[in-house]
Amino acid sequence: MPIAASLLCCAAAVASAVWSVADANGQRVDHTVAHHAEASVFLFLAPDCPRSERAQPALRELQATFQSRGVHFFAVAPGVWPAADSRAMAQRLPVPLLLDARMALTRVAGARVTPEAVVLNRAGSVRYRGAVEGVSDALEAVFAHRPTAPWPRALGCAINLVAAAAGPTNYYTHAAPILNGHCVECHRAGGNAPFALDSYAQAAPRAAAIADAVTTRRMPPWKPDPGPPHFLGERRLASAEVETLAAWARAGAPQGTSREQAPVPVAAFAPPDHVTAMRAPFRIPAGGPDLYRCFVLPAGLDQDRWVRAFRFEPGDPRAVHHALIFVDHSRAARRRDAETPNEPGYECFGAPGFLPSSSLGGWAPGTGLVEYPRGAAVRLRRDADLVLQLHYAPGATPREDRSSVRLYFTETAPTRRMMDIALGSRAIGIPAGAAAYKVTDSFELPVGVTATGIIPHAHFLARTMRGWAILPNGRRINLLTIRDWDFNWQQQYRYREEIPLPAGTRLTMEFTYDNSAANPRNPSRPPRRVTWGPGSTDEMAGLHVQITPARAEDAEELGRALWGKIMREVGGGGMRRVRPTR
Repeated sequence: MPIAASLLCCAAAVASAVWSVADANGQRVDHTVAHHAEASVFLFLAPDCPRSERAQPALRELQATFQSRGVHFFAVAPGVWPAADSRAMAQRLPVPLLLDARMALTRVAGARVTPEAVVLNRAGSVRYRGAVEGVSDALEAVFAHRPTAPWPRALGCAINLVAAAAGPTNYYTHAAPILNGHCVECHRAGGNAPFALDSYAQAAPRAAAIADAVTTRRMPPWKPDPGPPHFLGERRLASAEVETLAAWARAGAPQGTSREQAPVPVAAFAPPDHVTAMRAPFRIPAGGPDLYRCFVLPAGLDQDRWVRAFRFEPGDPRAVHHALIFVDHSRAARRRDAETPNEPGYECFGAPGFLPSSSLGGWAPGTGLVEYPRGAAVRLRRDADLVLQLHYAPGATPREDRSSVRLYFTETAPTRRMMDIALGSRAIGIPAGAAAYKVTDSFELPVGVTATGIIPHAHFLARTMRGWAILPNGRRINLLTIRDWDFNWQQQYRYREEIPLPAGTRLTMEFTYDNSAANPRNPSRPPRRVTWGPGSTDEMAGLHVQITPARAEDAEELGRALWGKIMREVGGGGMRRVRPTR
């Protein structure tokens, strides 16, 4: 059937369909509601879908703009959800929330993910179905009695439209072992993920979303291309595991009868040797720009220690976007903190506001225990302070965070020195509409090193990341390739097998950015020129190659070469011009 004919068919079906649902207050709303408005907008949301929460400010703006022009707005929660979750969502919304338990409205509207918007005209025909960003143009088209523009695809959490039914693939026998082995480390109470998947009651309503996430390889979150190189803790499902979860969803997410499900995974490391936490909770306001805030955590040790590993625990995983953990032996951060005695921490947009003695590392969603390479450790004096630089992403409601750091010590002094080779540039000026803007940088090793890991960093516009090494004999070694960078899944990658790189090796990075309207992650609509900056809607380009010198006595020479690289960039304007001229 031609596309145009298919759309006309679907619109006619919705226009003639009969449906009736109740809102959160028990009031019935049915198919005739469309006949009493110039247009009706239905935004499909799920209480546990993070994208649903981020779509709510756009719904408020649309209502403020179009309600006076005769447009009715509704939110729709497809499926059965706990009453407390539905009530909480209804209280946050500026429009009625329709509880579509049997998904009658969801089916006739053709919604497939949350959040997804559907626009009906007065006749009840679908004039638009897609991302919430396209609703404004669609409504203007309805008012002008002209065709709507191509519908931008909605991205979000899949809606499970399959009715429960028995089937050969069930939860206890087939799905639970996979979920517990690959997903529950984050998807558990107190985990980094926004909802749990550690029981049938939690997993079954999300079966279709799980199948969609694993078949498209969005989950488990793992961005690098298949090796080489290979990394420790790769979260990549086997094809058979993907098909098992998809078959379970197709069968209607049956529960099964066996209660002998695989055990929920536990941390594969001992309890921490020491824990330090923020002294008081910090309140993150609703809405507004991203927040960067530093908190001083006294180590409180009985003696000087060597840290061999750490684990950062966000107090509210949905509020903390990422964390950097610095060591301060100078008490400079304490003095900064004392300047704001009435509230926890101090603002530190960009830099932490002092010269750190050293750094433990960082955290992003999905990061678990961070262990240093064999023979390496970070010195922590008994009177030291840990300084958390936390990036908060405000949501639709206020939140509260009290994060902590778990420390693991070793009695053995390090035999290897950890160092960082930073490739990147601040000379970034991405024109609006540019779909393949590139940033490159290189560095030639003056001494032999061993690469132990790699850390990429950019913001929303980055799409592909490549890092490689050219050995003196011309051989090329891939250090990292990411073809679909996601700002919300920034990771530190440790090599499963460390990579020796001799003196004379050239390290190179190349990041490609998409600042066009076709980039679904572009935060600016329409696109705008983007330059370097620490804000989420600015951009960065950084590829940090984690190394140890092959010979301890070469660390000083490597340090001088790295300092020279910085000085050359300053002289060339790469660091002096924080923002390229417009």
